[in-house]
Amino acid sequence: MPDKIAQTILVEYAGEHIPVSLKFTERKRLSISVHPNGSVTALAPADRSMDDVLAHLRRRRSWIGKQRRHFERYQPLPAEKRFISGETHWYLGRQYRLRVHHSEDTAVKLIGKFLNIYVPTPCESKGVRYALDAWYRSHAEPIFRTRLNMCLKSLPSLRLSEPRLRIRHMKGRWGSCSKAGTITLNIELVKMPLHCIEYVIAHEVCHLLIHDHSPAFFRLLGRCMPDWERRKERLNSLVLR
Repeated sequence: MPDKIAQTILVEYAGEHIPVSLKFTERKRLSISVHPNGSVTALAPADRSMDDVLAHLRRRRSWIGKQRRHFERYQPLPAEKRFISGETHWYLGRQYRLRVHHSEDTAVKLIGKFLNIYVPTPCESKGVRYALDAWYRSHAEPIFRTRLNMCLKSLPSLRLSEPRLRIRHMKGRWGSCSKAGTITLNIELVKMPLHCIEYVIAHEVCHLLIHDHSPAFFRLLGRCMPDWERRKERLNSLVLR
């Protein structure tokens, strides 16, 4: 039967579409395996209908999601930043090397492939980090606001007014939208490519109308940004620290 060939099924869990590699074999029970690299495979009896398999995967989606989160905690993380000359840092999806200079005045200048940081005590990483964080924040605000306005202007039929925008450090998420209509973006997002920034902003703009991750939300997101899944995959593939 054509629907019994090996294929990839998408299982939705917590706003994420998890690919499951499905194969039908001569066996009695359906088994699901979540592997350390985050991939998911399923083996189904050859005589099991596709509808039954899909229903079973939906029932197990919470377990699948939790297993993937469990393995993610053990993935290798980038080394802690030391904020010294020669170290690489990200800005808008590109890597730049630090050049730390002694100066009575604190300043940061992006020149070519280098982030030049001028501080009174270049040997103290705390001061270098503070200067770089302030530079990121000063650049993030106009970039985020411009992209937010572009998103709103591309959706005139929704008649959305410009929401309040906040920028701060966030743990475990790129952005959020309150029921009062305030969009908060992670300052770390300014390190990502512009098309990823645009995806996060479009995601939060859609939450101004639909606050959950229901099918209606994803239909709206697809209407606003047809290639949002590709952008999200790119964002998830960038592990920065």
